[in-house]
Amino acid sequence: MELSIKEVLDNPYAYNNVQITGIVNQTIDVPGYTLMEISDGTGNMWIAGASISIKNSSQITASGNLETEFYSKTLDKTFDVLILASSVSGDTATSITSNPPHGGIEPAPIDVNVTAIEGGTRIEEILNNTTDFADQEIKLAAVVTKNVVLIDYTMITIEDGTGELKAKSPNSFEFSVGEKIIVTGTVSTDVDLGSGYYYDVLIEITEKE
Repeated sequence: MELSIKEVLDNPYAYNNVQITGIVNQTIDVPGYTLMEISDGTGNMWIAGASISIKNSSQITASGNLETEFYSKTLDKTFDVLILASSVSGDTATSITSNPPHGGIEPAPIDVNVTAIEGGTRIEEILNNTTDFADQEIKLAAVVTKNVVLIDYTMITIEDGTGELKAKSPNSFEFSVGEKIIVTGTVSTDVDLGSGYYYDVLIEITEKE
């Protein structure tokens, strides 16, 4: 049943399987699935489906089961209303059909053990010596374990087997969950990005190899 987002949000308990069309505002990639927030002029809604590559501002049509009070352990977040998509199609994703994620859409584990690179820095070193590394340029090898593409920039979570850090990157660099990367950036401390997003330590990426 093709519906507007407002129709769904006004009475989510009235529907089971739905179809909506909208513009992608942001995506969150974690192992095994992609979350997409879309809008259609009447409201915003989140969709969860199998991992796909899709850009912000793309128009998509998604169909699947409507879920309410959906909790994801991976993101530690409850979605008031969410579509578990069995099909997503649109500008950059054509007729992608798969089994929708189940059971809290929990990911498969990722091997985060990364061999240190020559002249590189380990995440553990940064976390244990934040003051010394503040405002310093570093180079490190890591694995992307979370990827959130926003309108103005991308936020990723990176791990190397010694620790975990958040990193902010220009949207000109593309990342995927599970990807092993080598990046150069500046270590920033006490970073307030607004809207409640505060980081004791944040890597601001300037180069990706």
